[in-house]
Amino acid sequence: MKKHLLTLACLSTVGAVQAQSYVMLYGVADAALERVRGAATTTRLASGQQSDSRLGMRGVEDLGGGLNAQFLIEGGIDLDAGGFNQGGRAFGRQSFVGLGGAWGTVRLGRQYTAMDDIANIVGTKPYDVLSVVPVIGNGEFKRADNAMTYLSPSFNGLSFQWQHSLGAERARTDASPGLQRQASAHALYTSGALTLGLGLQRVADADGALAGDQRVHAVLLAGSYAFDAIKLTAYVDVEDKGRGKMKVYGLAGARRFGANTVSVGVARARDVGGLGARHDDATLFTLQGSHTLSHRTSLYAHHTRVRNGAHAALGFNNPVPCCASSGTQVGIRHQF
Repeated sequence: MKKHLLTLACLSTVGAVQAQSYVMLYGVADAALERVRGAATTTRLASGQQSDSRLGMRGVEDLGGGLNAQFLIEGGIDLDAGGFNQGGRAFGRQSFVGLGGAWGTVRLGRQYTAMDDIANIVGTKPYDVLSVVPVIGNGEFKRADNAMTYLSPSFNGLSFQWQHSLGAERARTDASPGLQRQASAHALYTSGALTLGLGLQRVADADGALAGDQRVHAVLLAGSYAFDAIKLTAYVDVEDKGRGKMKVYGLAGARRFGANTVSVGVARARDVGGLGARHDDATLFTLQGSHTLSHRTSLYAHHTRVRNGAHAALGFNNPVPCCASSGTQVGIRHQF
């Protein structure tokens, strides 16, 4: 959830506490050397593997009376080639303006979906299960253009979020007028070591090449509990991409040893193609480790292996059905 903590720490409003006025420039530089195996084996340099590389600016103005104005613009950087991510957009990660108070916060612009916040309980790095599968709330639809979002205050640890996106804003006479129009919502509960979240997302039309609506929708339930230096996470995702329902469920555990953290996980994806075919399943194994050099710099290593069924093709580097796929990487992340 690190990509959201930077935002929430400064832009969220708790009770009637007034925010200080400021403008801040920030960023993340992250790159890794990786070797991936799918249809072929490739060694390459990859950007944003522990945290997405980015450059952003955020600010808050105290308007008095418990009200504040806020903005955030953030662009994704392809560190190994020097370009922009998110299809070359200058501020493709986030770009919004909003108002906040004791009643909550309203934001307008390009934003993460409410479902993506719940996926972050599990993890959304490229080698995490919900990215390798991928699921609706952490794939093409993890962000929404032309979005209106309401974030509630916390009610004894329980908060809510609702978002509606106008999508591509096409005319009603267009063959696909609802392209990328979507709605998402979540309920999130945090109390000490316990975190529980339920996310819902629905996209009216996910394919602009075909006339009419091609709806997709998903439900994600995730939770974690920390026992001192040990953290356990469990999750279930069910989604319908118009071809039947795919289910993903898994467990993960992380252990902290001073400046080092090691985590392992196992997950099962059922009916990957959504067609109800036999052996259309995959099992995913993850092993990750990180070492903190300072409060801004860390080293990390990730390994994910996917064991595909006869009709499943998940993994790395154009994976093929029935065959295993894997990726291994080591990298460095610096925050500023």
